[in-house]
Amino acid sequence: MITIESNIKKRNSMLAVLLIGAFTMLLTETFFNNALPTIIQTYHVTQATAQWVSTGYQLVAGLMIPISAWIFHRFNTQKTFLLLTAIFLIGCLCGFFATNFSWLLVGRLIQAVAAGSMIPLIQNVVLMLYPENRRGTVMGIIGLVVAFGPALGPTVGGWIIDNLGLDWLSGVLIPLVIALMIAAIAFVRPVLVPQKSRVDWLSLAESSVGFATILYGFSAIGSAGGLDTISVISLVLGISVLYFFGKRQLSLANPLVNLTVFKNKTFSLTTILSALSNIALLGVELVLPLYLQRVHGLSAFHSGLMLLPGALLEGLISPISGKLYDRFGIRPISLIGFGIITVGTLPMLFFTPQTNLILVAGAYAFRIVGVATVMMPTFTEGLNALPAKLSIYGNAVSSTVRQIAGSLGTAVLMMAVSFGTQLGQSESLSTVTRLNHGYWFSFLIAFLMALFGFCLSFRLEPKSLSTDHK
Repeated sequence: MITIESNIKKRNSMLAVLLIGAFTMLLTETFFNNALPTIIQTYHVTQATAQWVSTGYQLVAGLMIPISAWIFHRFNTQKTFLLLTAIFLIGCLCGFFATNFSWLLVGRLIQAVAAGSMIPLIQNVVLMLYPENRRGTVMGIIGLVVAFGPALGPTVGGWIIDNLGLDWLSGVLIPLVIALMIAAIAFVRPVLVPQKSRVDWLSLAESSVGFATILYGFSAIGSAGGLDTISVISLVLGISVLYFFGKRQLSLANPLVNLTVFKNKTFSLTTILSALSNIALLGVELVLPLYLQRVHGLSAFHSGLMLLPGALLEGLISPISGKLYDRFGIRPISLIGFGIITVGTLPMLFFTPQTNLILVAGAYAFRIVGVATVMMPTFTEGLNALPAKLSIYGNAVSSTVRQIAGSLGTAVLMMAVSFGTQLGQSESLSTVTRLNHGYWFSFLIAFLMALFGFCLSFRLEPKSLSTDHK
């Protein structure tokens, strides 16, 4: 068993294996963003259906976060990591050999089960293996993996689609995952004695049904171009199930999600801001490649290249944002971050089929600077605002909300694309102009979300008062 006092080399080797595993799984979160046009053409499905490979993945990954702490304490760390990589491998195999969209989606959702559990697993390992004065640095590295993996996904995925084909988006991962499993046997060790504990499976079922039904409702609105009976029933059912889920959490002694953390005003506010920043990242990362391919006619790889400068900037800014947060506090950081996102999204409202691609790449890269500036500091501020005894629950709640918000927010943007495109059809516009009309609607919603985050940031406390949160 590895402990804080264990050999530093063994400890760092174990962390390296875990981080490579996390990066691999998080990279695939946006792997399929450039693949939607290819999926639509290959499997003859609608855009609203194809989007599930991304929004469904994000949703399942978010739903796995609350039970990750139970998994960590209940099972041997090495066996848990091996199980997660094995699950991820099964998902890759399903995707690689998929002959229809259903099997491709099943593979993606299986991948998400492993991906959603991986980052909380690593965070818990760090808390066990590293002394308090080293955790900040290591958590910063984890934060870089969390941000940089999804940001790089569209570019890498686009190259694979153009050069190897759709099935190889899953196929290239198979040997890498097998190598990770071998490395885990050699370097990953248990970090604590497994403890018998229980998880409330009814709560997990309620949250899964509730959020999945809402996501389906948004998808149905996109398919129909407006509200219909199916979408209304789905949304009402989803909200109703989540209502009972919330009541159950407040009545349980050991809830799946401890909702009492939302009694803290700062935690609630920063959780909303962190969720908005994740929507700003994942939502436009899905919509923009579609705009570039379907309006400008770019290939999957070239549309991914348009996002690469933003991905590189995110990797550069993410570590710096933490230091700026420590120095200036959350209020100015959040105002600047959401201000940049808002200004960077504004040009997208004027994108046309003739828009210069340098402007497209520049606007995206500029807004990503804002996302990288605000994402982790708002998350950290929320945890710092909680008493120590609630921090572990706050971590799970905030991570879950951020991930699920990314899924639902992305679905809303895609719903806007479908709605706007069908609205343009009624105005007898050309195909490309109709598509551009649809993407304008999604960019408008993204702009309003960023503006809402900017306005909400004024409610954050200045640094001089932030130490009194608790």
